Amino acid sequence: MVRYRVRFASGGEASTNPVEQRLPSATTEDATHSQQRSRFGCRQCRNRKVKCDETFPICQRCERRGSLCQPAPRPSQWQAEVPWLTSKKLGQPVLQRVPLPLADSRNVNARLMRYWLECVSQIMSVDQNNNPLSFPILKYISEAPSLVHVLQGVSAAHEAYFQPRNMSTSLEERSKALSAFRGELQTQSASLSHSFLTLILLGMSSSWMATRPDDFGREHLLAATTVAKVIVERGDPNTDELDHLSMGLYVYWDMACAFCLDPSDHPLVQENALLAYVTGASRRVHTTTSHSIDLYYFLSQIGRYCRSVAGGANRDFLFEIHIERELCNYESMETKRPAQLLAEAFRKHGLLLLYRLCGTPGDDISSATTTNEKSESIRQLALDIIRLILQTEPDSPYLILQVIPLLSAGAEMTALDVQERTEVKKRLHAVYSTNRLLPTLWTISLLDELWVINDAGLTDVTWLKLMLLKGWRLRIG
Repeated sequence: MVRYRVRFASGGEASTNPVEQRLPSATTEDATHSQQRSRFGCRQCRNRKVKCDETFPICQRCERRGSLCQPAPRPSQWQAEVPWLTSKKLGQPVLQRVPLPLADSRNVNARLMRYWLECVSQIMSVDQNNNPLSFPILKYISEAPSLVHVLQGVSAAHEAYFQPRNMSTSLEERSKALSAFRGELQTQSASLSHSFLTLILLGMSSSWMATRPDDFGREHLLAATTVAKVIVERGDPNTDELDHLSMGLYVYWDMACAFCLDPSDHPLVQENALLAYVTGASRRVHTTTSHSIDLYYFLSQIGRYCRSVAGGANRDFLFEIHIERELCNYESMETKRPAQLLAEAFRKHGLLLLYRLCGTPGDDISSATTTNEKSESIRQLALDIIRLILQTEPDSPYLILQVIPLLSAGAEMTALDVQERTEVKKRLHAVYSTNRLLPTLWTISLLDELWVINDAGLTDVTWLKLMLLKGWRLRIG
């Protein structure tokens, strides 16, 4: 895979060293006042006019208060460290900001576009130094002008913390994106691969801008499913890099929406060309799915199956046995420790979904496994998931992918699991502080309501059942 690593400059506006980002707090009030005024303090500390220690993603003041923390994003400083882009100051080279290549385009809002490239693109990538959704995405914009407005719309929404009352600019950009996208489809001025990326980003961002947890980009997802099949079957080597980026985003998005679609919208498909594709694609790193695109594909199958069973469909024991075997035998190709931990958490999450939302494969045929044994097996999976998740530091970029296993594991915690419930909510708060997405807060709300119901003795109510009863179509993660 082409690598996009650009070494970050040390002399810009903000440090990209994770150690420097996590500043230690002062031990005395005098030390606090002697420090330089924070440039990346959180919104809450700024409103209270107090010094923020800038601990990312949750500052220590917000953590002590138990409040949500909304920190300023840490911008990636894509400043190329080459001699002809430097000047001299006191005998030392001074790095210059690389100008935005498309700043003179009439469709480009330079500020919003730069904000996407330096900040917003980070919430979709587990490798911020090798992120094709940042500056490398500029090479696709000339082929699909609608992509400009998609990115600018998401940037404007992120700047406004996705609050509906401040979304006018975002909605205006999104309207322009939809109009331009329709024109590109009608005139076929953009290639199918470029349109696929625009379609995915439009659909994924639908839930980010929704005022209620009932918009997950259904129409876009259904269209993307059709396009994905064409892309896989076509296998055009000229667009392989772009298709790899889009397919990874699509598979993860599909998995996150698996519980939202009605079974008639998205019927279960066990074997198709997509399975062959993800099996091979897992050998290549992806900015979102890393080496686990095949695992996310299996989880999307489980999610749709659980959704159909929750809707009253008969259980398919052969499928359950097949998918259980796939998960039990799954061997991750991840090499980085945080990626390995996340993949194992997702693998156990898949088994937990299968056992909790459907039942142990074959349990209607044989009664060898008692109810208590099943419950203990499910509980152990949930505890394992939480343990795996908490081994990853809260300022890790892998934090952005932890919501789904946190929900399924957290839903199993009882009134006796006070510490585990606290840790799950604390980690979800950290995710929100990283991505600002309202669906993360809705996930916390769903867990809080579920815990009250289960503590009252209604332990047969699952998070999926509660979500459907509330009329939610929450795109998790």
